[in-house]
Amino acid sequence: MKIYHTLILLISTQIGFGQSLDFDKFEFNELKFFSSKSKIVEKFGNPNREFQPNYDCGGLSSEWQGVKYFTLDYEKVKFTGNEKEKYLIEKIDFKNDNSVELVYGKHKLNCETELNMLAEIFGKQIKDRIEKGQLNGSFSVHHEKRDDGIVLEINNGKLIKFSYWTSC
Repeated sequence: MKIYHTLILLISTQIGFGQSLDFDKFEFNELKFFSSKSKIVEKFGNPNREFQPNYDCGGLSSEWQGVKYFTLDYEKVKFTGNEKEKYLIEKIDFKNDNSVELVYGKHKLNCETELNMLAEIFGKQIKDRIEKGQLNGSFSVHHEKRDDGIVLEINNGKLIKFSYWTSC
């Protein structure tokens, strides 16, 4: 009987806290979350615009990190980074375009993805906000061991934007 109660406790604890954010589980058009510029250009062609974002602070700040960062701006997605550290998926615009799809493990995220599904995938950090009545707006999911994460923007209960977040 004790084993049964212990098992129930472990399962409910896992469900209550949700999964931890794992950048290695993200994939966009067969590209990993962290990809080289050459792989990005091979997949999407030359960007519409390439520029230095010049963030004041944080993990993508040239001034704070002591290296230059560049943004590859495509119509629905932006990658930011450099050749040494690779480029990360900084932003994806899902709004009104179900052809734009981000994969997280076995889950496909697009403009049809509903808030409840995001809560199932990313767990407690989103569930807590839903319980407080927030059904639209920005939902942040922080990485457990790093000082960064993601922000999911919801409108009318559906995903419209994905962004990388790093603290200042």
